[in-house]
Amino acid sequence: MNATAAVQGTPAAPAWSASRLREDFLLAQAVDALEEGWPADALLAAEAACRRHAEAAIPALLRATILQASRCAFSSAAWCHAWRRDPQDARLQDLLISDWLAHGERARIAALAPALLPARCRAASHAGLLPSLREAACLPAGACWRAGAAIEGMLFEAHAGASVQLCLRDELTQENHDVRLPPGAAGARFSFVPPHPDGVWSLALAGATAALPGSPLVFAVPRALSAAQSSATPAPLSVLIPVHRGLAQVQACIASVLASLPANHGVAGVLVIDDASPEPALAAWLDAEHGAGRIGLLRNRYNLGFVESVNRGLRQLPGHDVLLLNADTLVHGDWLDRLRAALYRADDIAAVAPWSNNGEISSFPSIARAAPAPDAAGLARLDGQASALHRGGACVDVDVPACCGFAMLMRAKVLAAIGGLDGNAIERGYGEEVDWCLRAAAAGYRHRIATGVYVAHAGGVSFGDEKHLRVRQNRAVLMARYPHYYSAYQRFLQDDPLAAARACLAASLPPAAPALDAPPAPLPVPLASSCTRIAVLAHCAAGALAAAVLALARLVAARTDLALRLLVIGEVSETLWRTGVVDVVAPASGAGLLSDSDLIALSGCIVLLAADPAQARVAIDTVRLDPGFDAVSWFSALLARAHVAPRPALAPLHFANPGSTGARS
Repeated sequence: MNATAAVQGTPAAPAWSASRLREDFLLAQAVDALEEGWPADALLAAEAACRRHAEAAIPALLRATILQASRCAFSSAAWCHAWRRDPQDARLQDLLISDWLAHGERARIAALAPALLPARCRAASHAGLLPSLREAACLPAGACWRAGAAIEGMLFEAHAGASVQLCLRDELTQENHDVRLPPGAAGARFSFVPPHPDGVWSLALAGATAALPGSPLVFAVPRALSAAQSSATPAPLSVLIPVHRGLAQVQACIASVLASLPANHGVAGVLVIDDASPEPALAAWLDAEHGAGRIGLLRNRYNLGFVESVNRGLRQLPGHDVLLLNADTLVHGDWLDRLRAALYRADDIAAVAPWSNNGEISSFPSIARAAPAPDAAGLARLDGQASALHRGGACVDVDVPACCGFAMLMRAKVLAAIGGLDGNAIERGYGEEVDWCLRAAAAGYRHRIATGVYVAHAGGVSFGDEKHLRVRQNRAVLMARYPHYYSAYQRFLQDDPLAAARACLAASLPPAAPALDAPPAPLPVPLASSCTRIAVLAHCAAGALAAAVLALARLVAARTDLALRLLVIGEVSETLWRTGVVDVVAPASGAGLLSDSDLIALSGCIVLLAADPAQARVAIDTVRLDPGFDAVSWFSALLARAHVAPRPALAPLHFANPGSTGARS
């Protein structure tokens, strides 16, 4: 796979992405600089490609190689970022696991390995992964996967002397079946057809407490749960909370739900699914709550993942409206009554979801941008204001393409008509609620944000590093099933039909206290560089200050005796680029590995020019770039007080004819 192929198909970008900065040139430039012993130069070229192509793996792989070779503190995070670009790539997986192993991250390896092994074994690409897992002491007994109508698998240890007994558990009926395998060598595959073709199966060594990675193997497809109800009468209501780990968060979530029940006129039950929690304290606390009659409790023998844990709960609640609630949420007041009212405002509404700090399309204060979860007082204030505004008619509920499943109320008659979540196609978690909503939409239903309710959501707790793999896998399923969904989602973000309601809620809240200025973070150690650099932050090619930057670049270019360049973070004009002394990268995004400040420090910049110096938070000499900036006098003063190394002399070229030399051009 070449560098150009890795980044094809991306849309046109601003000036820093012009043809003069072709990806193959940038990556070749990075490789050359690294081989010549200038990792700072190499990093700038690789980072420019990374920022322009956030999904391309090759630039991120090269960046990680550069940082590792430089023994930079960012190297481990860089390997993780590279893997996230293509989490299904076996080579990137092996590199990530090797880096974690070198840094003692055995818990992360143990958490991620079960998600990687089934596909690797099925593709016969597991040989490079197993030694690392053995060294990390987290190699499971084997792995399993679906293969048409059969279950296939592999055990990693030889069993030459006796047959091997496996336990095949039907998660729909809770029945166990014995499976005996003949003696075989380590790595030998096995295959068998399950007792019936429409099951949800967990496979484990007999007597083992954990199922083989790949379980549950979901052959069942969503089906109607019960006969459809008349929508004239509200169905019974239940809150369904799957949990796995995180005692404190689970306790806070369930306590907030239980505390809210008296404030609601409607009666609601609380059903918790313990998805084979590895935390004894959490299991014991759930047992105590169940024993006291405060919650209903189902416990999975083996870990089923979010999707099949929800489906198990839904099978227990036929004919119910079900509020699917993540275990890292907090709720307040009569939230259930208000969500129920939103669900029943029209007969064709399938699901509703509330405002949240972390709710994708329903996020507040910014759409599709997570914010810190409020504390209890903040939650009460936000939820109370949302309720009052909606009750007074200041804002209304808004139709959305799909709800976010952190707190989604699903209508009983729609569950009866289309069934539960699709664990057959959606692996373990992420995207399952979108698939359900789009199946409901195909059946004639719609979905809404209940703008009179707010629920706090921590987010990103359950899946850890596995999230990146599941998001990639399940997004591919959604794109294949619903080719127009993501374009519709992007149009919703651009048009933002929730903007008026969001602005109404924001205006009703007291002004936020001004944030205290934190001291600049410690800067990373600069990497070896071929030259000294002057940083220019947030440059606009058509801005009022572009002429001053161009004048400075021309002064730098005129000093051919000095190894000096500009690092421009922002746009560059063709004229500025042709001075020949400019390195340019796009501004950093929030999800990137390196901030602009990190890059300025790593590249060894000695001074920063910026229209707003406070924007950078860099503990180096910073100069305000304003209309009064005089490039000539400032540059002269810089050279008088700062040491800038001379440009190294070029070595003579040696020709095949002995005795003849020539100077480099």
